Formats: sequence, structure tokens, C-alpha cells
Amino acid sequence: MSFSQTLTEYMKKCGCNAKELAAVSGVSPSSISRYKSGERVPSVNSKVIEKLASGIAKLDSETDAKKIYAEFTVAAGSDGIDTKALVDNLNTLMNLLAVSNNKLAQAINYDPSHLSRIRSGSRNITKPQSFASQVSEYIVNKHCTDEEFESLKTLTGSDGSNIKNDLYKWLCSGQNKKDNSVSQLLYSLETFNLDEYIEAIHFNDIKVPTLPFSLPTGKMYYGKDRMKQCELDFFKTTFLSRARDSVFMCSDMPMASMANDLDFDKKWMMSIAVMLKKGLRINIIHNLDRPWNEMMLGLQAWIPIYMTGQVHPYYFKSIKTNIYHHINYVSGAAAMSGECVDGFFEDGKYYLTKNKDEIAYYRKKADDLLKKASPLMEIYTADRENEFAAFTESEKDEESYLLEEGQKVFKNIEIRVCHGKWVLITKKSHPYIHFVIRHPRLMQAIENFSAEIEEN
Repeated sequence: MSFSQTLTEYMKKCGCNAKELAAVSGVSPSSISRYKSGERVPSVNSKVIEKLASGIAKLDSETDAKKIYAEFTVAAGSDGIDTKALVDNLNTLMNLLAVSNNKLAQAINYDPSHLSRIRSGSRNITKPQSFASQVSEYIVNKHCTDEEFESLKTLTGSDGSNIKNDLYKWLCSGQNKKDNSVSQLLYSLETFNLDEYIEAIHFNDIKVPTLPFSLPTGKMYYGKDRMKQCELDFFKTTFLSRARDSVFMCSDMPMASMANDLDFDKKWMMSIAVMLKKGLRINIIHNLDRPWNEMMLGLQAWIPIYMTGQVHPYYFKSIKTNIYHHINYVSGAAAMSGECVDGFFEDGKYYLTKNKDEIAYYRKKADDLLKKASPLMEIYTADRENEFAAFTESEKDEESYLLEEGQKVFKNIEIRVCHGKWVLITKKSHPYIHFVIRHPRLMQAIENFSAEIEEN
């Protein structure tokens, strides 16, 4: 008998509803309803099972709490596998390696929508051992690149000699390494205060420089360190000019070495702040073809800049290369381009130009790239309420729902999901702003977000 059937039988026996059981067990009525309907199953070793058993025993004095607990534990478990932890591990694995829901479903002979429901916790896995085995087979034999193989070893603690077996054990272990990157992103949105940030970086005290910046019409830069100088020179040329054209930025250069240079990072962010202070619009194509955690950290770092409403983020679909890296920036005053071979960042060549004809060429190139890109998210600030109203009007017939876990945990943000189309995050203060997210992996991760309040 399933957990939902077992719980339903006991609730019938003691004649209680979800609200009455919630009052004596400490488990919320909405969670009890989900357990009863089969939408969710509590972890085998969770406190929820103990609370429910104790609550039913209080409502029916003839029923032994230990007996109920034992039956609930058997019903919640399946073939000795903690299915909730298996689902958590599956989501972590798919996010880390950018596994397509459709391709995995096809490989293990599942309907894609059924697999999506398993991942969201609204459907149970009927044969978890077979399921975990099929997933492991596909990941190791059909999906993994050499780089992802190394990530897989780190995730599972494997030495690589029998990675498929080690992945299977990790999936079934119940010792999940849950991905907290979505939680961190959402909590950053929840707690971020633009007024405090502006004060902290002295944004209102920033003066846009007007002194001339001496730079030849064209200049070459070689190597990683000179590339950084090329970027800073591009920014200086941009905000010291009289040009008011929008700024275009697109780069898939390696982030690790940049992140370790705190001095450059500080100058880079200050340059962005000066351009925003000048009132320039920034169109940026983010490189999301990165490891999941690196991608999420990058997005989290851009939160303060997104809040200004002057940044318009995009991404490319299905762009994957392990050979070349490129950078393309252009403003009304300068253009920067460069390239390097993967793994040979130090050998790269970068070019900065103020030549009008070359700037026109790079501007056209930027426009063409934006036509190939997809919006990562639309950002509606308070002064764009009419545009946001037009969006909500156009989507009024679409089926959507509020993410209930987000409602309980967050006070300053509200999350609405239209499955497969968009996720709307509304921040209610500091500042009041709406984010309409359209990136598939990010939408899926937010939709699967669970704070697990009762189970912690």
C-alpha cells in the first residue's frame, strides 16, 4: 500500500480531516493534503512521519503511535530507497550536467511530462531501483563529456574506476548533496535592498569623468592580463565619450581566473556602475553554457545591476563548444573583440578600436547577435508598469500557479509559474520590480524549489 493510501486509511479510521490532523501533529494542512493525494511522499527518516503518527495516535487513543510509524515508514520507502532523496539527487545531477528532460525521458522510455512530474515531486517513482539504473546508464554511456566526467567524480566521490555503479549508489543513497544555488538566488532577491546597495557603493557620489582619455585609434592586447586592461580601457573610452548609444557585451571567456583577481573585479564593477550612472542601457548576452553552479553564481552577482532596470539580459540556445572563446563589446565610442583557444587563455589576442567604420561594423555584428539571442528574462521596473500590465493581459488565459513554498518562506518576493513558458518573480520592495524568466533550466530549477519547512 502506498503512503497516500496508508495515510488516508488512518485518517478515515480516526475520522479527521487535514486541518484537524494538522492541529495535533504540527504538519501544515497543505502538506497533509499533498501527502494524502500522493503529490508528495515524506522522506523515510524525516520528522514528518513521526509527527503524523503521533498526531493520529492522539486523535485515536486505540491506535499505537509506534505501529503507525512503522507502517508509514514501510509505505514511504520503496525497495529500500528513499525516493524523495533520489528525486533531489536526480535534479542536482540534471542541473549540474545540463541534462535535457526530453532526452533523458526518451532514453529511459518515460513520457517527458511524467518525468517532469517526478522531478517536481507530484508523481512517485514506481520502480526506483530500475529507474536509478537506467539514469546511470544514460548519463555515463550517452551523455558525459570528459569535463563532465570529472564533475561526476566530484559529485559522487568516485575514483572513476566504476563510475556507473558509483553514480547508481549515489542516486539511491539518500545522502543527497542538494543543490542550494536556486535557494541562494531567491534569497538574494528576497533580501537585496537597492537603496542600501547604492549607499554602500556611494553610487550617488559617483561623478562621470570628463577628462580626456588618451588612446590610439586601434590597439592590440596579448595575454590574459592585457585582456583585462583592454576591457578597462574599453569602459573608460565609453564613459568618457559624449556618445549615449547603448552598450553591447557578449563573452564566453573563462570566469575562474577573473573571479580570483579581486582588484580587477572591483574596477570592472565600478566601470559598470559609472556607465549606469551615465544612463547608458546595457544589452548583455550571458554565457549560460557553463557548469550549473558557476552559471547561478554569475546571475547572482548581476542582481544589483538588474535592479536598475537599465540592463537587458539575453542568452543563446544550444551553443556548445569546447574549442574557442570569444569576447565582443561595443559602445558608441569604442569596440573590443578577442579570442583564445580553450585552455590557452594566456595566448589570446584582443583588439580595441575607436575607428568609426570599425565601430559601425561591430555595432552591426552586435545587432545580428541579439537577433540570434533569446531573452533570459524581461525586467519591469516601477516606471514600466504599463508594459508589465500588457504582459499580464497577454498571458491571462495561460494556466499558472503561485509557488506555495515560496509564499511561506519569502515575505518580499512572490513566485508565479506558467509551466514551460515563464516564471514570474515579483519583488515587492527595495525596489518594486518584476522578473519574467524564460530560460528552461532556470525555470525548471525554480519550479522544483522546495524549502521543506516541516521536514528540516
